[in-house]
Formats: sequence, structure tokens, C-alpha cells
Amino acid sequence: GNFMLLPDGRIGLIDFGATKKLTRNERLSACLLYAALARNDSDMLFAMCDVGGYKSKYGNRHVLMKLILFGYDSWGKDVMEGKNIQEFIDELKREDPWEEVPDNLVMAQFMSIRLRSLALGMNHPVKCSTYWGPIAEDILKREGHPYESWNRDKLVQYKPELSMQKMTW
Repeated sequence: GNFMLLPDGRIGLIDFGATKKLTRNERLSACLLYAALARNDSDMLFAMCDVGGYKSKYGNRHVLMKLILFGYDSWGKDVMEGKNIQEFIDELKREDPWEEVPDNLVMAQFMSIRLRSLALGMNHPVKCSTYWGPIAEDILKREGHPYESWNRDKLVQYKPELSMQKMTW
């Protein structure tokens, strides 16, 4: 459900119940996220999570990177190491349970997961950053904030108003 293959080969979305209007700073953050994923810039991704309020019990960067990749980019064997989704998430939670998580981009995360599921169902696994990274870089340039201009101070300056979820395990 929610997707249609149109006669001209495009994918049509038919249910917009899981959508959200992003603020400018949320859009900049999403662009920065996909540009950093495309560049494999783990330092930027970790800085974004730190400034964005992500907290876990042990601060294990390996677990955080896996969560970022799974949520926004890919769930290939390189990320999930052959585990099913339940095993994968349970293992990460055991290694380093997350305690506070910003949910501003949860709808972008859902869309990424849905599109990857659709593509995988057609035997065409994708990494979102391969497609969205270059678009994100172009948008950052057009907005006057090229990727290279971002540092911790700028992340703080353009931090969206956060909606935090506290986990109770």
C-alpha cells in the first residue's frame, strides 16, 4: 500500500497521512544528514546527534552509527550483519540503550524505510544517501550553507526546536 508504479515508470505516493511540514532548520538538518551520509562523514553525524540531543546509556558510537544507517540510509548486510530487524534492534539496545531521541525527522526516517522496503521488494536494494546526498548538497549550496561551512557552532546556530522522546525500557 501507499505506493503505485505509474505508467511512465515513476513511483506515486497515495497516502500522505505520515507527512510533516519541516521548518527551515529541520530541512537544513535533513540535507546535512544525507550529505554527511553520502560523504561517510561520521564526525559530522556524531556532532549532529550530540547537538541534536541524542543520549544513550554508554555513548557507544558504533551503535549510534548503526542506528543512523538503519534509520536513514541502508539496511544491507554491511549494517545489519545478517540479522533480521528484531535481532538487530534488540542487539543494539542491549549494547547501548538509547535514552533520549529527537523525533523531528521521524517522518523522513519512515519515508526512507518505506522507499527502501519497496525497492528491496523489487530486488533493488538502495542506499538513500547515494541518491539524496547530491541533492542535499545542492540545496545546502542554494541556501547559502555549503556542506564545508558546517561546524559545531553552526549546528548549534541552526539547531531546530527539538521534540525529544524519552525512552522507558
